[in-house]
Amino acid sequence: MRRFGAALAISVLLVTSACGGGGSRPSQDEVSQALQKGGDNSILGDSGSKVSKKAADCVAKVLVDSRISDRALQAIVDGKRNYSPSKADQTAAVGVANKIVKCLPAGLK
Repeated sequence: MRRFGAALAISVLLVTSACGGGGSRPSQDEVSQALQKGGDNSILGDSGSKVSKKAADCVAKVLVDSRISDRALQAIVDGKRNYSPSKADQTAAVGVANKIVKCLPAGLK
C-alpha cells in the first residue's frame, strides 16, 4: 500500500507541479533533465532534492510513453507550479503509478 501511495503521489506531483507551454511532445531526455534539476521533488526526499539520473530516466520514459498530454509533460519540463491538469492527465498519472514505483530506489518504495 505504501508503494502504491508513493507512486500515486509522485505521478500527481509530476503532473500538477508545473505550468505548461505549447508545442510538440517533450522528449524523454528533456523530462529526465527537468526531474534531475530538482525543483519541488519533495515526495522523493527534501524539497528541492535532486533525482538520480537512473531514476529520472526511468520516470521520464514512463511519462513520455504514457497518455499524459504533451502540455502536461511540457509543464514538467518548464518547472512552473501553476499548471492545472485535465481529468485525462490525472487519470493517465494514476495509470502509470505502478510503473513509476519500479523506477524508485528501494528505500523510497
